[in-house]
Amino acid sequence: MPGFDRKAIPKDLALSYRRSAGNYKDLRGRLLRSKPLLHRDGAIEAVASRFPASLTEPVVLDDDAGVLRLTLDAAATMPVAAVDGEPVAIGDGTVFVVLPTGRHVVDVQGGAAASPVVVEITGRRTSTLVWREEADRATVRFGPEVVDAMPPASPVHLYQWAVAVFILCGLPLATVNLFSWGETASRATVIAVAVIGAALVPFVPWRRRERARITAVMAERERPGQPPVAHYPWDGPALADRPALLGERPEALPEFAPGQGALLLRTRAHRHLWKDGDGVTGRDTELASLRVDAPRVRIDGHEQPATWGNWWYPLQPGPHTVEIAVAGPTGGTARVSERIAIEVRAGEATAARARAHVFTHRGEDGRIAAEESLLYFEPEAFQGEWMGDPAKRLEYWG
Repeated sequence: MPGFDRKAIPKDLALSYRRSAGNYKDLRGRLLRSKPLLHRDGAIEAVASRFPASLTEPVVLDDDAGVLRLTLDAAATMPVAAVDGEPVAIGDGTVFVVLPTGRHVVDVQGGAAASPVVVEITGRRTSTLVWREEADRATVRFGPEVVDAMPPASPVHLYQWAVAVFILCGLPLATVNLFSWGETASRATVIAVAVIGAALVPFVPWRRRERARITAVMAERERPGQPPVAHYPWDGPALADRPALLGERPEALPEFAPGQGALLLRTRAHRHLWKDGDGVTGRDTELASLRVDAPRVRIDGHEQPATWGNWWYPLQPGPHTVEIAVAGPTGGTARVSERIAIEVRAGEATAARARAHVFTHRGEDGRIAAEESLLYFEPEAFQGEWMGDPAKRLEYWG
């Protein structure tokens, strides 16, 4: 929506939360998401780590190193970014990180921890990733920067040109000819200009709609693209029998290994960073930087590679037991775990979803306190045909 500031702090937060209560709890009273911790000053700052990070682009002369340009565009909770599990930046803006060549896992956590992105770093080159939180403060897009310099094609520009010509040329011409109305040529000129003006008027509503469409297209181009599916291990071959990180909204799923099915596991952790008050602070990087550790996933007792986000685990047909364990931020509280039983069929994907809620807040004494995490883990419906239907695919992935 043109003119809408998605980063603005509502004047009456209590009223805003009452009106949108269904966004935060379901009909059973279970938590759906966290209420954001709003910062009046959310500007980005680099975090000291083994990966040099700065707010200006460095010059890299080493063939064994490259640069990650990471743009964080939050709508609410101050995001914290990490590379290979190590925090490198916190806040809203752009940071440059010098990394060794090869593949690295880039993870950004705002109000929630979702799918990271595996990025390829090449020598003396800059790779760009964009993390953007939408106005609903729940939808996150994270992936490579999309560059499209061509404006959207539209006849609205011709219409606007015609209106400009009518105003700058037609109206003055008609005005001059009004003074010689008695002449046939003058009357014809005035009538012709009036007819042209009348013909332009019915297109005014269309112009508004078309300009809104162009604005939406341009806004869409500002969003990052979908990262490719990344098979684990990151530096290994993309084999069908290997687990894979799918990204936040995959457009296609990996191929099934011969004779196998798969578990489609969706996980997300919601960071609850305040308990009392209105959830607004000036700037609290210590609290906002508390990342949620990756979940531990076991299938039939065997540890699996895992992060928050959407994963694909190839499995043999038959019954399986899936267990997820979640700790508080940076291991601050005891782990909670849930276990479910699933049935896998050859050539089909069985889906399950886990939603964790991790609680930390700054107490009255000024110190940070943590509470026991919550974890909801259950099977969910999924049909492979949904991936071929754009509407159903988007509805499923959210």
